Amino acid sequence: MLINRLKAKWWSWLARKKAREGDYISTLDYCQRFLSLYPQSPSTHSYIGYCHLKLGRHQEAVEAFERALQIKPDHAYARAELGCIFATDGKYQQGIEELNRAFRIQPKLRDTWNYHVVLADAAIKIGRIDQALDAYKQLVRINPKAADGHYGAGWALFSLENLQEAEQHLRVAMKLDPNHADAHDHLGRVLLALGKTKEAVEQHERSVALKPDDPVARYCLGVSYGEEKRFGEAAVAYIEAIKLRPDYPSAYYNLALSYEELQRDEDAISAYRQAIRLDRHSPRPLINLGVLLARLGRHEESIPIWTRAVELSPNDIKFRMSLAWALAETGRPREAIHACQDALNSMPDCAGGHYNIGIYHLRLQEYQQAIEAEEKALVLEPENYEALWVLGQAFAGQRDNERAHQAFERAANISPELPGSWHNLGHFYLETGRYDDAVRHLEKALQLRHDLPDALYSLGLAYAKLGNTAAALAQCETLSVLDSDKARELRDEIGA
Repeated sequence: MLINRLKAKWWSWLARKKAREGDYISTLDYCQRFLSLYPQSPSTHSYIGYCHLKLGRHQEAVEAFERALQIKPDHAYARAELGCIFATDGKYQQGIEELNRAFRIQPKLRDTWNYHVVLADAAIKIGRIDQALDAYKQLVRINPKAADGHYGAGWALFSLENLQEAEQHLRVAMKLDPNHADAHDHLGRVLLALGKTKEAVEQHERSVALKPDDPVARYCLGVSYGEEKRFGEAAVAYIEAIKLRPDYPSAYYNLALSYEELQRDEDAISAYRQAIRLDRHSPRPLINLGVLLARLGRHEESIPIWTRAVELSPNDIKFRMSLAWALAETGRPREAIHACQDALNSMPDCAGGHYNIGIYHLRLQEYQQAIEAEEKALVLEPENYEALWVLGQAFAGQRDNERAHQAFERAANISPELPGSWHNLGHFYLETGRYDDAVRHLEKALQLRHDLPDALYSLGLAYAKLGNTAAALAQCETLSVLDSDKARELRDEIGA
């Protein structure tokens, strides 16, 4: 027995010596010799697991650590190492559970740096940023002079929207390691969120200088330039990000936003299309491209864009309404009505849907259907002056002047600050032969906004009907600056 103990002690010493020298094959041999005498040694099985890890043999390491735990379930080191293996192999929750169990068994293991690095990474992988933050704070406690611990804590705090504390940790990380590119990058993001855009630009510029080949760093620089309204520089940053990573949909999307600000509409359209091509499931570039095409009056091109947006988000009523508007603007009001009705199937209490149906029926001169749609809109939104305008036009189309007048007057009372309210009412008076009332209300519209061609035209006609040719010609003169064709038409109407 004494001889066996001496042999075991000698083999144990040799195993540790060979491990220190990095000769893990020999270490395993001495450990196996030790086990031939004492096969129930959990520490030796754990040591074998450690050697297999060093040799990259994960499965053999798992088997060795599990054997140690069969012998001694509260062997903390074996549990901790097994937890690290699980986390590395993608079994993140299992890895976290094993590590925390090891900490409960042996609290001193909480002072092991590597375990908390693994714990933080596994927590991030399963979306538990709060647990990752706990791990990073433990790293800071273990070694307050290590920049990575402070950086990790800052990153997690930023993700949890605790901006002030995130800024503190990131600044500490930068102080400990001035060349910590990720700390500069994330401090820039924090400063942007805090509205400190100028400082954010400085941090992102520093981050790009430290890692010029990182597309994300250049993308973030573009974002900070954009917040400073330096759209030309933002565009350059996004282009550089795309050169480094051609399949970067967010860079294309933000590049398009910058081009829009620079009034480079065709370039913006091209960038949006690239973003859509790279990310077929994001509605953001679809929405912006659809709006841009509509602003440019290119409604036909916007129809497939809005159709795709509806496919991605079939319950989003805004996309169906935008599709309906594009259809209406391309001379397809009947299809527009169907698109709005599809929208109302998912949200029947949407006043805007009923309002738009009313507009499209009005374009088709289907006055009764337009009235019914606008009345539904007004039940839902009694102060919707736009619905009242359409309602008034529909009543006028039916020659129901009394109810048309009531609708226009009610709209004007609801929105007296809008020139359109007084213009609509004035035009109604013009159409019904109440020329004095027409002049009074049209002048009120032009007092609120003097550059309204339609109001000037109607006012000129009203003056002409009253026999005041000089006043009518004065409207022609003003109108000629805004719309020469409409001014010529007015002159023809008044015979001047």
